[in-house]
Amino acid sequence: MYTISYHMKEMILKKNYLKLVICFTFGVIALVIIILPHVLTNSRIHHRRHIRYATDLKYILFWGKTKSHRSRLAHHKPTEFLPGQRTFINQKCPHINCYITYEKDTLANDEDFDAVVFDIDYVLKMDVNFLNLTRSPEQLYIFRSSETPEKHILCDHDLEYFFNMTWTYRLDSDIPQPFLEIYSSNKTLVGPKTNMSWVERMRKSKKFSNKIKEKKKAVAWVLTKCKLKSKHADFIKELRNELRGYNYTLDIYGPCSQKKCPGGSAIKCYKMVEKEYFFQIVLEEYLSKDYVTEVMVTAMSHLAIPIVLGPADYSDFLPPGSYVNAQAFDMKKLGALLDYLIKNPDMYEFFFDWMKYYYYQVRSRSHVCDLCTKLNQYNGTTIVKTEFRKWWDPDYRDVCQRKRLYKLFNTEP
Repeated sequence: MYTISYHMKEMILKKNYLKLVICFTFGVIALVIIILPHVLTNSRIHHRRHIRYATDLKYILFWGKTKSHRSRLAHHKPTEFLPGQRTFINQKCPHINCYITYEKDTLANDEDFDAVVFDIDYVLKMDVNFLNLTRSPEQLYIFRSSETPEKHILCDHDLEYFFNMTWTYRLDSDIPQPFLEIYSSNKTLVGPKTNMSWVERMRKSKKFSNKIKEKKKAVAWVLTKCKLKSKHADFIKELRNELRGYNYTLDIYGPCSQKKCPGGSAIKCYKMVEKEYFFQIVLEEYLSKDYVTEVMVTAMSHLAIPIVLGPADYSDFLPPGSYVNAQAFDMKKLGALLDYLIKNPDMYEFFFDWMKYYYYQVRSRSHVCDLCTKLNQYNGTTIVKTEFRKWWDPDYRDVCQRKRLYKLFNTEP
């Protein structure tokens, strides 16, 4: 009896020991799985590049483009660049000592690239822990996008501390790339920029009085796309109903509208709007901060007050008293304001005083000079974007949570 009891205790001890070993083993494996990606990442950031001098070429690797894409994209896509120095020379940049490549093996060592540019399209699908890149502390990883967070939300927590600089349409980017340029009357580039400073007292002009007298119609919208966002459709419907109470019309011109542009030309459309209408509607596709696109250049180049619906703040892009921001009024007040300006030409004329001081141009999306200038200004001090996702979209937590829940409950194939 004693022997049987002893053996049973021994068997129980062995089972408990075996369970302990198994649990320990699985624990170690789990720990390795969690830590390994970070170890691999950190192991890539201990190399230092060879000694560089100020006169050396600044090598820029655009990550994620394959060989087959390189030449085709550079020739046909305006936001892509030709490899080599040619782009900087052709654009007559202040600094031309920069070299673009789409090939990682252009240099023998990855860490010798001065900068690696990651386009938003690639960032969306990459895993930063498994990039086939060796990174040096002096190297700059640059986030690039001409798209908005409304279109491309970034939820991956590993993107924190990954980028050193940003290169986007946002004016608070390290390398701002807005869609338009503002020049003073003496042809000096003055904006857009953060905390834009405008001429404080603009002198009254009667230059456009005769043209304004010819206007008979209220509001026009030149629509180049057939597909209309629901938020735009709702705004147009509400404004049209409000204007109807004043016996005004809101006329839409475009390929899918009842009213067609003269000769099917958008340019002729804007000429016609300038002659006949008091106001023109400018709706941005997205309402993100600083997302003011090339369509604004066309609007500001024609004599009809723009009614804008886009980012909440236009103060860095448009002179004060040059536009009507639809988001600053409820629909009743907006309708009343438009009616007042139509019936008071002297007040209406004030909206064009800025034209004596500024003019607008489209900024080429292929403009790359600022990138080379930034690399030449860089002093090697380590800089890291610590709250990158919050910078990109202050509401990213809520948006990412909704995205996760959608994936969790959307079981359709």
